[in-house]
Amino acid sequence: MCSLDRFAAMRRTPHRLNVIFLKMDNDEFLTISELERRGSVNEAFELLSRLAKNSHPMALLDLSMRYYSVEGYAQPVFPLEPDHEKSEQLAKLAKERLEELASKNDGEAMRMLAYCYLGHWGPFLEKDRGQGEDWLLKAYDAECFVAANDLSVFYQHSNLEKSKHWYNEAETHNCRIIFNEQCEI
Repeated sequence: MCSLDRFAAMRRTPHRLNVIFLKMDNDEFLTISELERRGSVNEAFELLSRLAKNSHPMALLDLSMRYYSVEGYAQPVFPLEPDHEKSEQLAKLAKERLEELASKNDGEAMRMLAYCYLGHWGPFLEKDRGQGEDWLLKAYDAECFVAANDLSVFYQHSNLEKSKHWYNEAETHNCRIIFNEQCEI
């Protein structure tokens, strides 16, 4: 279930808005970007590597993306030589780990699994919009209410009524983190 107190704290720290975790323990993972923003890239990479070694799915996905390319990161990151084979292996391992957590009704794992199917985590994972939609709906049903934001965005160009519905669901659960003028009407 979304912790409203935790979410309210996240609203005050914008860099955390993209991640609300229900069963996965992500406090250490969230520390990585904080370390990088402060310029402690070696310490951040050590933490990322340790979490990935322990099969933390978000760390695996993040590391996979970094082995694919470190271009485009907002803050300085540890420089890695591209290694697409390693990137693919890490992405597949992360997806397996997310599937395992999703099978235990972890809503945030379901949400991140949807991101995998929607192509948000690199080129090596199967893309399937139908699967992505299904996993977002399952995440919401598992009380990961922040998935309502994702569903609103998912439908914004194909079904405005559904987009509005999910936009309002996120607002109802006090976890709306997107703004869509069309849905405000």
